[in-house]
Amino acid sequence: MKQNLTLILMNEAVREGWREWMEKVRKVLPQTDAERPVTWIAAERLARENGRMVRLVELLREHRPVLSYRVKEEAGLLILVAYHRHGSSSDFLLETAEAYFRERDCGGFLFLCRMQASINAYDEYPHLNVLCNRLAGLLFRFRRERASEYRKGIPPMFGKADLQEVEKYLPHLRGYSFREEIALALPKVKNVEELARECAMSVNTLGRRFKEELNTTPHRWLTEQRKAHVISLLADTDMPLQEIADVCGFATPSYLWDFCKKYLKATPAEIREIARCARTV
Repeated sequence: MKQNLTLILMNEAVREGWREWMEKVRKVLPQTDAERPVTWIAAERLARENGRMVRLVELLREHRPVLSYRVKEEAGLLILVAYHRHGSSSDFLLETAEAYFRERDCGGFLFLCRMQASINAYDEYPHLNVLCNRLAGLLFRFRRERASEYRKGIPPMFGKADLQEVEKYLPHLRGYSFREEIALALPKVKNVEELARECAMSVNTLGRRFKEELNTTPHRWLTEQRKAHVISLLADTDMPLQEIADVCGFATPSYLWDFCKKYLKATPAEIREIARCARTV
């Protein structure tokens, strides 16, 4: 069980002789509402104590290197650190962003996006530009790796609504393209009609967009994506055929078998054997 972080920090402050400042922090944290930036004023003032803040960040690295935005006091500490104009605090926030992304913590990632946008709305805290750029870079990485993750059966970290929210807080992040929109919709759909509905357009409009931007048809594109998904799951996992059929949208393993024979010219068992032999070469 984790020790109470505020108590740990207070004990260190008492031992090192900066109890008075830490007592103020302890009182401010419960009043700092992550959803209401107007409540962050006291944290902003406390962050001006550079020497105390540098030591606080050192202690956070030692006792809680990744703060949880879900814990009120820890979210308050993240806000306090964000107000501190110092390289050590910037580095701590960058590492937090990387950790949230690595752990696929969508809520934590969105919290960092909102926090930096609120604090640096008027460019008064230029040290947060580094965090903004890192968050944008991680979003670009997500977009780049999304197709590969889908083929491996990995659910997306961000949904369409999440990306739309992020764009409000990272102004230099470009709007996602048609390719990215259909890639985000892909895990939720099984046919052209469902894809059109997920993308909020008619079947005819969807067909026109595919022709203009990808020079193919929605049906052909869906088939190619399903082929890649099936091959990846057969070759790279030990998932039972029933489970693969479910994940890929086939009613039964028999339909999966028919699909493989028609489009991949091999049975599921043959595809797995080919992959096994390739790994031993």
